[in-house]
Order: sequence, then C-alpha cells, then structure tokens
Amino acid sequence: MVGTGFAGMPAMAFTGLRYTLAALIFSPLLWQARHWNRRDWALGLICGLVGVAGYNIPAALGQRSVSAGLTGLLDGVEPLFIVLFSAIAQRRFPAPLTIIATFIGLAGVVLLAQGSGPALGDPEGDALVLLAAVLWAIYCVIVPALINRRGALPTTAVTIMFGAIPMLLSGLPQMQGMLITMTGWDWLVTITLTLGTSVIAMLAWNAGSAVLGAEKAGWYLYLLPVVSLIGGALLLGEPVRLWELAGGALVLLAVYLSQR
Repeated sequence: MVGTGFAGMPAMAFTGLRYTLAALIFSPLLWQARHWNRRDWALGLICGLVGVAGYNIPAALGQRSVSAGLTGLLDGVEPLFIVLFSAIAQRRFPAPLTIIATFIGLAGVVLLAQGSGPALGDPEGDALVLLAAVLWAIYCVIVPALINRRGALPTTAVTIMFGAIPMLLSGLPQMQGMLITMTGWDWLVTITLTLGTSVIAMLAWNAGSAVLGAEKAGWYLYLLPVVSLIGGALLLGEPVRLWELAGGALVLLAVYLSQR
C-alpha cells in the first residue's frame, strides 16, 4: 500500500488513517480506564508512543523502499532485543550464550542489509525498519506490567489511542488527497489491515504476552521472517536471494540460542 519505490500511498497518511480507525474501534473500551491513576496513564502514554507510533512510523517509512520479505527478516531480530532489554529491566547480566547470540544476530542483520540490493531495500529503509523492531521490543518488555494491573482490553485501547494521535497529525497534510484517490480495493485492504493487524493482532499480542512474559512470547516472532519471505515471494513476486537466506538463518540461530 505504501508502494515499491515510493510509488504507493503517502506512508504517514495511510498509517494515520489505519490507526485512527483502530482507535475509534477501541474507543468504547476507554471507559474501563476511567479509574486509572496517573502512573498507569503515564505508562500507557509511553507504551503508545513507543510501541504503536514508535513502531509504525519508521516501519511505514522504511517499507516504502524495503520489500516485505526483507522487512520480515529484519523484524526477526525483535526476540533478540526483547531478551536483551528484559535483562536490562531485571538488572541481570545476560548469560554468555545470550552475548554470543547477540553477535550472531548482528552478523545476520549485516548480511541482510548487504544482500538487500536496490530492488529489495536501501540502507535508510533498512535502518528505519530495524529501528521499528527495536522500539517494538522495548514495548514488549514494558507493557506487560500495565496489562497485568489493568487488563489487556483497556491497555490496548489506551495505547492505540495515544499512538494514533501523532500518526494522525503527521499524516493530515496528505490525508485529504489520499482519501479522494482511494479505490474500493484500497478501502478493502485498509479495513482488512486495520482489523487484522491494528485491532485483533494487537489485542491478541497484549493478552498473550502478559500471560507468557515478554521473552516466551518472543518465540512466536520467529515466524515473522518465514511468513514474510513466503508471502513476499508468492503474493508479490519478490526475489529471494542467498544473502537473505544466510542472514535470516543467522538471525533465527541467534534468537534460538538466546532462549537456551
């Protein structure tokens, strides 16, 4: 939707539209947060800015020039960052195996960036997608505390609301022009993405990660590179090169070792 080679919809306007619709869907649940204290609202604000706006803004900008397959491979480092950030939050030194996994994962990211090529990505786009992965990992570490205190439904509603505001404001200058040109198919894709990823997936992740914990929930993120590579190849005709496979294998090895 945001286009290969910057040919699609304006990235910020499209993302702002998606999350404004998601915020409207979640808005009735804000009533459940009426008794929150200032600490909870502050944490909800931080989670919304880091995990919703902080993830989606660089991801949308990066995906203008990064293929779906490469995006999924770069997102494959999220579990590794979750392990590292969890160690920092718990004030414990990572195990030697985790340190080894860190270097293996970084080597994998380097291979992914080197192998992307002009048709699959550029350094700026790679960096933006990787930044989004880092911010999502931070969100995964800090949000379970709020969910465990206040529940997944109101927490998701609050974080989506706070995250949608900067995306809407950033996308407003191009929003009107985008809405005028959107076709019925564009609206179908937008609604599907909104309900599937911005509403259902977000709520499911919050509820599941609160039960499992950030590190165990990270196991499910291992499927991202596989799904993205397969989907990009089958649905979008994106090429899969040896560099991506090698880098993706190192990333998956790293996140596997980090859980041992």
